Amino acid sequence: MQVLRKWSYWTYWPYWAAGIITVFVTAIDLTSDPDHSTAAAYSVLPLLVAINGRAPAVWVAGTIALALTLVMSARAEDLFQVTTGGRIVAVVGATVIALYALRERLVRERKLTQVTRVADAVQRAVLPEQPERVGPYAVAVSYEAAADEAKIGGDFYKVQATGFGTRGVIGDVRGHGLSAVRTTAMAIGVFREASHESEDLAQVAAWMDRSLGRDTGPEGFSTVLVFNAGDDGVWTGLTFGHPCPLVRTAAGAVREVRMQSGVPLGIGLYVPDPTPDMVTVSLAAGDELLLVTDGVLEARDSRGQFFPLIRRYATAPRDRPPAAVLAALRRDLEAWAPQIHDDSAFVLLRYTPEK
Repeated sequence: MQVLRKWSYWTYWPYWAAGIITVFVTAIDLTSDPDHSTAAAYSVLPLLVAINGRAPAVWVAGTIALALTLVMSARAEDLFQVTTGGRIVAVVGATVIALYALRERLVRERKLTQVTRVADAVQRAVLPEQPERVGPYAVAVSYEAAADEAKIGGDFYKVQATGFGTRGVIGDVRGHGLSAVRTTAMAIGVFREASHESEDLAQVAAWMDRSLGRDTGPEGFSTVLVFNAGDDGVWTGLTFGHPCPLVRTAAGAVREVRMQSGVPLGIGLYVPDPTPDMVTVSLAAGDELLLVTDGVLEARDSRGQFFPLIRRYATAPRDRPPAAVLAALRRDLEAWAPQIHDDSAFVLLRYTPEK
């Protein structure tokens, strides 16, 4: 609620300013020599209200400004003088200008709203909402882009059901801005297709490597971790420069899954091994697997210390849904490093087979 109140104060500051100016100018006129009126200053009232007000408010401000101008001119006994006519012209002219500026502002706001809606739709298409359950796994994600107002950036993820089991990817694109978003869209699209076409995870990774390399060149590489999670709780994965996942048992013990890393994808150096060094983890009912991006691991506090992910994950609630677990981790991360200058993503899978 405190944030909302602050935002309301800031939103209505032109009204506060107009009110203060009205009181200030009126007080000066009432306490000073009538021959030296400052009533012309009332003409700024409709201009101030037009900054973020609506047409009725501008009309009201103009009417009040005109009425006060006439009252103060009558007090100075120059109501029918040329100076009063100039003040009236100033107020009326300011009101007309304010209404025109208001119209232009509303047109721009409508255009901005339309553009924002289109941008939101595009972002949702690139990184759609993740289903809460895929096969026997409860899934939750938490993603924050570094850019203000952006929903996607250089991190990407996807967990989906395929004919080969539950498959997923998490990755981090080199760079920032629109070029990173473009690479993100391609990486997700290629994974969606390849994970349905090939049973071999190494071939899925090779498919991504070739596609990213053709589109972005060797400078547009991505760190990637691809995995397959079977209905029996057996998880297998390959990492290409991406951080290793964490496993938390139903009892709360947390450990890192040690994986041998390959080169990042998109450089064009990856050659699938007929017998890849694939890591296998057996999950029991209630066990979790947590995957993150570099933005989480590299977040630092004011002393320069990295975010203690393993320790914080071990103390995160175990009897809550996966989304609540990630919400707790996100709060811890933001409290640890309030100013995060990189995209950050969490993906959590909890093995919950049907009995």
